[in-house]
Amino acid sequence: MAHPEPSKAPSGDEILRKIAQKERELQEELAGAQREAARLLEEAQRQAEALRARAREQAQQEAAAAAAAAAADGQAITEQVLARARTDAEAIRKQAEGRMNAAVDLVVREVLGGLT
Repeated sequence: MAHPEPSKAPSGDEILRKIAQKERELQEELAGAQREAARLLEEAQRQAEALRARAREQAQQEAAAAAAAAAADGQAITEQVLARARTDAEAIRKQAEGRMNAAVDLVVREVLGGLT
């Protein structure tokens, strides 16, 4: 079994320096990964807030549209009811006129009939 030559074998200090260097590199990578994670989280939060804002806006628009449709339906129903009421009132007025004419005729006949 061949042993490395003593001059080519890494010394203990050199091994410790390499370990320390690798540890620094890993710590830098970890710090970079943490910064990237924080940036991604912040971006995700901004996107989520934008989505919530769009959803609120859409809900408000849909509520306004529904309110306008309900108001239009209510107005249409009101107009239909008023039209029927006018028609009924006109029919009642004509019926009352006819009855008044008949009553006047009856009174005239009774009064004049009693005079003859």
